[in-house]
Amino acid sequence: MAMVEACRADDFDFFYPWMEAGKLTVAQMHHAAMRYHLGKTKSGYPMFWMIDDMLTPYDAHIANGVWLSTLLKAREPEVLEFWRVQHCLFGLHLLATDISRHTTTVAIVEKEQSAVILSELFPECLWMAYASAMHLDIRHFAPLQGRTVILYPPTDPMLSTFPFFEELAVSIRRHYNIPITVSPILEDYATEEQKQRKIDLIDFLFDSS
Repeated sequence: MAMVEACRADDFDFFYPWMEAGKLTVAQMHHAAMRYHLGKTKSGYPMFWMIDDMLTPYDAHIANGVWLSTLLKAREPEVLEFWRVQHCLFGLHLLATDISRHTTTVAIVEKEQSAVILSELFPECLWMAYASAMHLDIRHFAPLQGRTVILYPPTDPMLSTFPFFEELAVSIRRHYNIPITVSPILEDYATEEQKQRKIDLIDFLFDSS
């Protein structure tokens, strides 16, 4: 956590369109940055830390698409040769401070910055993100047992993302005690133009505001 704290920041460009539209405040940006332990690199890229429900940092996804573990291994290949990188859901650490006794719904989107913004727009849910479908594993959902979970996958012009997540939800229900559903909101209401842009839930809400 020392590295997490050393990188902390509370001002992020991805909040600005929402603040300029009067949908969020500076105070909300700072609050969200604090809750999610957001950081910045020396170059100014946002850092989204993957911290588990025991408050153990695993890795950080940097907004330029690079993982911190990849950068560290390239810098110190001999020292970190045997480091087995693990990932978890972004925002999983929120379980550690949730006092709702499992009654708060967990909502999961793709992008970390979407989860951060949505946490201020809809605070009745615990918002998490999976960051990359390539890294997604049903074991990442094990800490959510007993929780009601809703997946909000992004849309796509090939209409392949929604079926993928429906199959994933079936596997999760088979392995864990998790009542999980996949929201069809983007499949049902996104326009063809929006699907071509592969929008996620936050894009849809901003377009509709």
